[in-house]
Parts: sequence; C-alpha cells; structure tokens
Amino acid sequence: MTRLASTSTGGDKIIRSTTEISEAGIILRKSKSQSLRDISFKGGELRLPPIVVDDTSESMFLNLIAFERLHVGVGNGVTSYIFFMDSIIHSAKDVSLLHDKGIIQNAIGNDKAVAELFNSISKNATLDQASSLAVVLREVHKYCKKRWNNWRLNLYLSYFAFLAKRPWWRFSVGLALFLSVLTILQTVYTMLSYYLPK
Repeated sequence: MTRLASTSTGGDKIIRSTTEISEAGIILRKSKSQSLRDISFKGGELRLPPIVVDDTSESMFLNLIAFERLHVGVGNGVTSYIFFMDSIIHSAKDVSLLHDKGIIQNAIGNDKAVAELFNSISKNATLDQASSLAVVLREVHKYCKKRWNNWRLNLYLSYFAFLAKRPWWRFSVGLALFLSVLTILQTVYTMLSYYLPK
C-alpha cells in the first residue's frame, strides 16, 4: 500500500510504507538519541529515534501539536515527526517491523492500535517542505525509485509476499532450490571426473 503526498516541487510523490522501503533494501536502525528530530537517511540506512507508545501517547501528541500551532516561535518538530511516522506506517505490519528494530516500544500491545493512533492524530498535520524530515522523505523516495531497488521491491511484492503467507509454498520453493543446487553440483562433479580422470 502506498500513499501520495504533495510536495512544494510540484506533483505527487509516493510515500512507501516501512515494510516496502525495507524490502527495497533500506536498512532500519535505531538512532543514538531519543530526540524526535534525530531522523536521518544516508547510504540506504534510515535511522529513527526509539519511542514508547502507551495509553497516554495520543493525548500527549495532540496537546504538543496544539501547543506548536498556538506558539509559532517554538517550531513544529512534533507535528513534523507525527506526519513522518504516519507517512511510513500504513498497517500493523509496519508497526511490528519497527518494533522488531527497537524503534517502537509498543506498551499498548496491539500493533493495529498503534498504526491507527499515528494515522488518526496526523490527519491535520502538515510537513514543511523545507524541513529536514521532508528532505529525508524525498531521499527515501529517490532511493526506492532506483531501478534495482524498485525491481527488488516489485519482486518481493509479486512473489515473496505471496510465499510469506503460505508456509507450505515456502517449504516447496526451498526444497526445489535445494534440489537444483544438488543437481548442479552433481553435474559439475561428473564433468570434472570426465575431464580430469585420476
């Protein structure tokens, strides 16, 4: 699933989910600090700050967003962060992946609830296109658009996502690959014994 976000440069840019950008070859890592501004993308590595999501997170984020709107001088760091997280979280699977990487600590216990939390509180959030997070989103999009990365993503979505949902298919494909390797090794051994007799 992908979303569209308008940019100041004109046109729409596809914002891929965490799962999709991960399958496109982007490595997700936890940032060294817990600052919400500590989000960076370099060399195919997206770093995100660790965050604990619990029952108080929604009201806290909504209050901070309201505070930023009412006090122009304080900036819009929280609003930008919420917009960014909503951009890359489309489903419970994305939350689960971020949890596995140590980026989201889910104290609610339900990955779908965390996804819905970010999706709901970001409805009126906007991202300043001059901000560092907008630059990160553009760089991630550019990386995913590269032919090799895009081909790998399409391959995953077309074949391996299908296999991931069906364990027997995974077993069958794995067995077929194993037998193919054995056949190749046997052929090579036979040819070597013919051309290089003892």
